[in-house]
Amino acid sequence: MPKLQLGKFVEMTDEDFDGFTPDQLKCRSCSGYGNCGFKTYGIYQGKVFSMCNQRKQKLKKERGDADAVDLEA
Repeated sequence: MPKLQLGKFVEMTDEDFDGFTPDQLKCRSCSGYGNCGFKTYGIYQGKVFSMCNQRKQKLKKERGDADAVDLEA
């Protein structure tokens, strides 16, 4: 994976989605401002994409993945 440089986005692959669809993991700005701390920005299929890591971990937990982390406070 290329080293992330300040101000640059990395290319996301299907592996980053861990078997989920981009629609399931897209950020919906739960805080209303998009500053929740759970977002990951990248480029996916040539477009900027914002992934919600909290939603990803919740879905992994529901799926029964052993490596799921509870990010909810």
